[in-house]
Amino acid sequence: MPLAGTNGDYQVKWLDPNLDFHSKVEFKYPVSFRLFRDFYFREDSVGGELMVEELCKALGPGEPHESDLLQFRRLTEYEKDEDWPFNWLLITYVVRSVLSHVQGDLTGGYYGKPLTDEATMELKRLRAGAIGWLERCRGLTPMDDVDPESKASFRSWWFDVAHAYKELDGKVPTYVSTIAGDLGNAINHTIRCMATQDVDISDHAPPSYVANLARQNHWKTPTERDGKYRHFNTALHQMLGYGSTWQEATEVHLEDVLLLQMEGDLAFFNWHSDIGGVLHFWIDRDALAQRDFSKVAATFESD
Repeated sequence: MPLAGTNGDYQVKWLDPNLDFHSKVEFKYPVSFRLFRDFYFREDSVGGELMVEELCKALGPGEPHESDLLQFRRLTEYEKDEDWPFNWLLITYVVRSVLSHVQGDLTGGYYGKPLTDEATMELKRLRAGAIGWLERCRGLTPMDDVDPESKASFRSWWFDVAHAYKELDGKVPTYVSTIAGDLGNAINHTIRCMATQDVDISDHAPPSYVANLARQNHWKTPTERDGKYRHFNTALHQMLGYGSTWQEATEVHLEDVLLLQMEGDLAFFNWHSDIGGVLHFWIDRDALAQRDFSKVAATFESD
């Protein structure tokens, strides 16, 4: 199914399941496992200190925690930033996102209330503009740079859309912050797509955007509280040991072997970013000795 569900709130509004490979398969990141000594404890500061020490031995001291610089940007910040759009793929994604919101607002009304005539006219105007840009994109190579004239024209159109949604506040379900948030997420997504197409990102994507995306994958410096509760800002995918949990899975399966732990990962989009979500695969020791993997049990917990 498409990422984030068929009609989920967090569905990627700029992906077309018929055209975009990544609408069904998320980007693949390399995973390598390193040895570290795990400790059994439950909300214990001493055990937490030991675990943080061991993790830092294996993974390094870590980097400061920094949020995605695009996540909470305001319109004024995008006005000052001249680096976008940097290719036609980004323009395509942003236009599709706008079009998706506009069409939803036209058909859904405002929380059970019919749209006003003024709101309907404005949304139809925005829809016509989006369709025009989408048709223009279809005749161009997605990874090509955007010429200065087209770049200025697109920025002008996008800010017009954003300011229109400011005026539509309280009349339609979509907020202007959603329009801005989609632009930031589309920038990150476009850089990922460029990487999968063997495009030289250093030459064709703004360095600040690339660095912003890269550091989201790095091991973050853990705090004492992180260690005590075994809840870290970086997802810990783990084989063997005791594992991390938000509920009771590690207690219930204390006598079992942890085959694999996967945590929600901030390196991906919102639907993966719940670090309080953890998936475990457990197996009884006797079943493991007999290589009987039909006895594997899976648990999923969230905060």
